[in-house]
Amino acid sequence: MGTETGRSKNKFTLKIIASYLVLALLTAGVGYFIYTEIQTYISTETNDTNDEKLLRTSSLVTNLYEAESLSKLAIQNGNQLSFSAYSKKIDSVQTQIDTLKQLMLGQEQKDLLDSLQVLLKQKVANNGELRKLKVSSANNNSLDKALKEFEKIEESFGKFSAENLFSEFDKLSPQVQRSLREYAALISSNAPQNGDATQNAAYVDSILNVSKTMIRKAKLADTRSQRSLALKEIEMSRNDLELSQQLQNIIAAFEQEVITSSYNNSLKKRETLRRTTRIAGLAALLGFVIVAIFSFLITRDYWKVQTYRAKLEKEKKFSESLLRSREQLISTVSHDLRTPLNTIGGYSELLESTELSQKQKGYIKNVKSASQYVGNLVNDLLDFSKLEAGKLNIENVPFIPANLIQETAENLQAIHKDKGLKLILNIDPVFEKTVLGDPFRIRQILTNLLGNAFKFTEEGHVKVNAIAEKGKARGILAKISVSDTGIGIAKNKQHLIFKEFTQAEKDTEKKFGGYGLGLTISRKLAELLKGKLTLESEVGKGSTFTLALPLEITDAVKETDKSMPYMAPKLRMLIIDDDTALLHMLRELAESMGITVHTYTNFLSIEQDSHLAYDIVLTDIQMPQVTGFEVLKKLQSGNYKHYKKQPIIAMTGRRDLGPEAYIGVGFSQVLQKPFSKGELVATLKLMGIVTEPEEKPSTKSNVEVVVKKEEKETSQLYNLDIIHSFLGTNEDAIFDVLATFLSDTKTNMSLLEQTVSYRDYPQVNQVAHRMLPMFRQLKVNKSVGILENLELAKPDKMEWGEMDESFTELKREVALLTKELEERLATSPNYSG
Repeated sequence: MGTETGRSKNKFTLKIIASYLVLALLTAGVGYFIYTEIQTYISTETNDTNDEKLLRTSSLVTNLYEAESLSKLAIQNGNQLSFSAYSKKIDSVQTQIDTLKQLMLGQEQKDLLDSLQVLLKQKVANNGELRKLKVSSANNNSLDKALKEFEKIEESFGKFSAENLFSEFDKLSPQVQRSLREYAALISSNAPQNGDATQNAAYVDSILNVSKTMIRKAKLADTRSQRSLALKEIEMSRNDLELSQQLQNIIAAFEQEVITSSYNNSLKKRETLRRTTRIAGLAALLGFVIVAIFSFLITRDYWKVQTYRAKLEKEKKFSESLLRSREQLISTVSHDLRTPLNTIGGYSELLESTELSQKQKGYIKNVKSASQYVGNLVNDLLDFSKLEAGKLNIENVPFIPANLIQETAENLQAIHKDKGLKLILNIDPVFEKTVLGDPFRIRQILTNLLGNAFKFTEEGHVKVNAIAEKGKARGILAKISVSDTGIGIAKNKQHLIFKEFTQAEKDTEKKFGGYGLGLTISRKLAELLKGKLTLESEVGKGSTFTLALPLEITDAVKETDKSMPYMAPKLRMLIIDDDTALLHMLRELAESMGITVHTYTNFLSIEQDSHLAYDIVLTDIQMPQVTGFEVLKKLQSGNYKHYKKQPIIAMTGRRDLGPEAYIGVGFSQVLQKPFSKGELVATLKLMGIVTEPEEKPSTKSNVEVVVKKEEKETSQLYNLDIIHSFLGTNEDAIFDVLATFLSDTKTNMSLLEQTVSYRDYPQVNQVAHRMLPMFRQLKVNKSVGILENLELAKPDKMEWGEMDESFTELKREVALLTKELEERLATSPNYSG
């Protein structure tokens, strides 16, 4: 059903896309055709351009008529001003013709306008000639008037001027004016100077007669020239009329051409618009048809989808019911599995405490491993089921990230200690502060990441790098990276590892184990915590998982919870002693007091760049390779970056040196072996260090203490009072300490026997010193005395025969002690023979 629905949905989507594509292609095609028509439309002159041409042409014709009027006026009156106005009008017409030429697209129209300009220039020239003829005619009129004036002044006397003699003198040509001035000057120079009026009159009369005769001769000569000028004027007028007629014809032809061009363009535009309208109409019709067809198809598919959706809803409800059933089944089966798993684990431990062959022990080991595997799988299945159903609750409580990271990493390193991988921790000091978050889920994620890092790494190191980026207000973005030098993951397989029940390679499960849920749960938890989990890896070079999640710094403090000691700050202790049994007992003591402890049998095992974090150091004084004094000196040298002036307590069994000998060289305090839990707590309190308060024993514990006291009273070889002061009534811890003591004692006795046989006094001293602390803790008094003598044995103080006797006696006492302790351990459920 799901596949069919998906296929139907894909068809539905494809049809919608196809309809849009068809419409887009149709739009593009129509757009292209309309664009080409618009280009054609634009290629012809627009109405505005034609209108402008017609307007300018009409204006040109009007101006030409005005110029014609001005021309006639200038010719008629011969006035210079009229002729100047006519010239200016012609200039403006020429300019107008130049402007009109720029609007013309055809060369023929431009040629007509050029012809028009040439004709106008010729017309201006003709008008100039006509004006000159008019001026000449005016000059002839002036001679007639001058003759009349001479007749009036026949009896006059005095001087004459050309302006007075001749009217309209200013309108005459310069040549005529010059001749008349010379004539007037001649008359004036010959005027009579005496007082005889009769003589003057006769003289004047003779002058006037001569003048009139001269003027008449000039007029007669001028009349003949006027006739020729009149003929020329008639000819020029005729030419002017022809020019005007030709000009009118050119303008008319030009105007007709413009009108014809405009009309043709209009026809062309109309046809273009008609074609465009047809194309647009056809496109709209075709688009409507396409929309109708696809609407029908899409509507049909839509109803199909609705039908499928209804079926899908029904299937979803059915699937949800199946998921609820699966969740209920997983929950029920998981809870029901836990009871038989606990039974299998319990009976496996009981079987281990019975006498079994080596093969049977192997069988029991496999049964316990398988039950543990199934138990982890059940827990992961429950978490996965809750995550899938969204029912996993997230807490928001105060905790210290640095403690959580360190303890998780160190616990997993201890589980995989056989591999000898180096653990590197780089933790930002910000993580020392208390923050709000879900420490349980963060620890779960880190456990999965670190577990995989140790599991898939055969050699090299596992590195945890924790940095904090500043967020809003008091918020921080914690980035915790877990890197390894393991097998790595191919790039094309990295997406698979976060899928449930999937691993990168097929042979991974066979080689390393696992069921492929850890990283799936880790990523879902990271998302639930509003963070993310990412991966960077390269085959053969290792992998780096980075957890990024928001946290908020808080001032709230949560009380220490022993089940989750990382919830609040607690004491961290570094213990160095070559006695493994004592170290085991001190570890059990520290854990019972809520103290994080790091134990080493040799200081040389501590690296200078180690990630160790501790608040106090306890070191034995007499150790074979590096003594306690050398430990103090090396730590204070500054070469060990993890040492930051923490107090150092000396543990010693020597009786020849007082406390001041240790405190004087730099130790903070001294614990004299053997010491009890009370003495250790008192020493810590003396230094201002507060430890966890002791729990008051319950009624059951009191009964057990009584039983132990009864056992103590029946045993003459050892005493468990000091052990009980350390470990209380924790029988499992006591069993582990005694088992370690027996194992170390057998090893030390074998080594001591060898060194005694070789008469190696220094080695005898060292072995005896190493054995003394636990013998003193158990109050094995006879053996303690012998060991003290062997610890101080020197060739000059103890002969080899005496040493042999002492070792023989010690061997006898240790054999009795070993037999009694083995009988006691045999009664414990943890005993395996």
